[in-house]
This record gives sequence, structure tokens and C-alpha cells, in this order.
Amino acid sequence: MYYSYHEFLDDLKSLRAKIEEKIGIPDGIVCIARGGMVMSHMLSLAWNLRAVYTLNAISYNNCNVQHSLVIENIPSIKPEHQKILVIDEIIDSGNSLEIILQKLQFAYKEKSFWTGVIFQKPTAKVFADFFIKNPPEWIDFFWEVDMLKENS
Repeated sequence: MYYSYHEFLDDLKSLRAKIEEKIGIPDGIVCIARGGMVMSHMLSLAWNLRAVYTLNAISYNNCNVQHSLVIENIPSIKPEHQKILVIDEIIDSGNSLEIILQKLQFAYKEKSFWTGVIFQKPTAKVFADFFIKNPPEWIDFFWEVDMLKENS
């Protein structure tokens, strides 16, 4: 299923509203690269946030099959950033997010972590605090495919 920019923008605005309604504007964002990068960038602009941290979580190979998880670049979150939103595009099995949250909560016991995604699989073992919809099938995100199209 192709997921377009216009659908993404509508969904991200809905996600933003849900987050603001429940926790207000976070102090910082932890972006799970690469899937959460576009979302984190746009939310940080909307909230005028400069505190955008990034970590790498790699669990898919080139055949879209989940395999062993590699987490790198756990960020150094500043003391003044207490309310942290962890952003990714989708929760599939929930394994990655579960381990990422464990690592962040262990490293920063005094901070509050919230999670936000566009797509949440109902079979995942972990659910985001904020999500918009369930994915009907494999999703081809515009940021993954549009730059790779011929003559783009």
C-alpha cells in the first residue's frame, strides 16, 4: 500500500492533536531512525522544538523480513528535557520499541517517556501511547519510495 504525503500530513496533524491534548508539548523528541525522522522533523517544527535526539534501531533486512535488532547511538538527553516523546512510523511486532524504551528508561530514570506512531499493528506486544491507525498491509511510505522512482 502506498502511503502518500497528503495522507501522512493529515495523520500527523491528528497525532499532534492527540499528543497535545494528553501531555501538551514535549520537552524533547527521540527519533527512531530512519522511520521516525520525517515525523520528528515536522513535529519539531510545529512545536518549535530544537531538542530532537536520534537513535538507530535496525531490525529489517532488504527483503522486509524482521531479524535481530541492532540499537545504536543512544542519545545524551539534557537534564532540562524531562517529558520525552519517542517517535517512529510504525509498531510492527513491538520488539524494537520495547527494547528501546527499556534502554531509555534505564539510562534516564527521572524522565517521562511517551511514544507516538502513525501505524500500530493490533498484534504487537507493545502499544504506543499515541497512534492513528492499524496498517492494512505492508506500507510503502512516500519517503521510502518517491526518491527512488525513475526520473524523480
